[in-house]
Amino acid sequence: MSHDTTRRTFLKGIGATAATVGIVGTASAYEYRESTRFAQFNIENLETNQVQQLYDEQPSAAAELIQEVRPDVLVVNELTNNMQEGKSTSVENIRAFIDNYLREPQRSDLDPIAFPYTFQPPVNTGVLPEEDYDFNKDGSAGKRPGDAFGFGMYPGQYGLAVASQYPIVESEIRTFQEFLWADMPGNLMPLDDGSERLNKKDGIYLTPEETDAFRLPSKTHADVPIRVDGERVHVLTSHPTPPQYDGPNNFNGRWNHDEIRFWADYVANADYIYDDDGNRGGLEDDNYVLMGDQNGAVTTERILKPSHTFFHENDDFYTEELPTSPGGESLDNPYATRIRGTRPGQSGEEDTVVAQLDYVLPSPQLSYEDGGVIWPEPGTDRIETVRSASDHRMVWADVNSGNTDESGS
Repeated sequence: MSHDTTRRTFLKGIGATAATVGIVGTASAYEYRESTRFAQFNIENLETNQVQQLYDEQPSAAAELIQEVRPDVLVVNELTNNMQEGKSTSVENIRAFIDNYLREPQRSDLDPIAFPYTFQPPVNTGVLPEEDYDFNKDGSAGKRPGDAFGFGMYPGQYGLAVASQYPIVESEIRTFQEFLWADMPGNLMPLDDGSERLNKKDGIYLTPEETDAFRLPSKTHADVPIRVDGERVHVLTSHPTPPQYDGPNNFNGRWNHDEIRFWADYVANADYIYDDDGNRGGLEDDNYVLMGDQNGAVTTERILKPSHTFFHENDDFYTEELPTSPGGESLDNPYATRIRGTRPGQSGEEDTVVAQLDYVLPSPQLSYEDGGVIWPEPGTDRIETVRSASDHRMVWADVNSGNTDESGS
């Protein structure tokens, strides 16, 4: 891949958006392409018993959409890590999803899609510390889900996985599951001010002992290098905690802020970072694509606006063009990837709340050529499949390095 531009120099996307057709939203989804297609899909709480057997409605609907989009690299959020859960441990859930659903045509006009390379790391959801802590300040220590490193009813819930048609460079994978929040300089961790708070409605604070144990990733952060035509592209993936469900001190909002900030520091090669193998530092010169449900809506309602600061205003991520959808457009947010519910509007009526939570953001040296959010307009015959798959919408982007050398040299 060409390195004739600096990391902090934007490149213009070289491809024009095609005419809107079909579920994907652009004609290029069905045509031969020279670019690499990256897709991010939060498949809502997809559990072991669903993917380890055939004919479940939700994974079938999700697989149908994936077979239509046909990504080269796919990140799945909210897929249970069954190895941690302790169920059906002979086959990882990502492999079971591929074999039972993606390799089986979900419609007569669709072809199967195989991903020979996968990675599903352990996550912090549902994992309790060795010592009992009352992280959520409900007066009871060492209880799931609130006192786990990440919210989960059992270990491995809401996990994440990478599936690729290109080889994953397994020896260079880095995970950051055990990185401590306190080890991020200038972190926003709410600390105990000396008062006794036994109810989380008064705000969640961490004691000095808890700060020595509390991990930054609510699931995990992972750098998964993929070999695309002889060149490495790093898939940077995570699923930060939602910035809500907490007290007046905005604990989860602060946590989400710093989980998102981690990637901005990582691609800037911050020296404070260490991975689960003890290796220090961030990413140096390679290209990357950040993927995941970042729970980082750009909205004036949030006290903190990490996605605005660390993604949209950060030259280390290309955001001049972003995937859109007809469905989001109909709800006044073309970039939206999820309906979050309703709230009272200014007129007194209930307003639908939509938000841009899921991202596929390439590094600036890579050329963004096309993209879309899988969200048809309401009333179309495909909207029920989209709704059956998840409360999130799949996001895809075509990225081109400009490298046509396929020799692997």
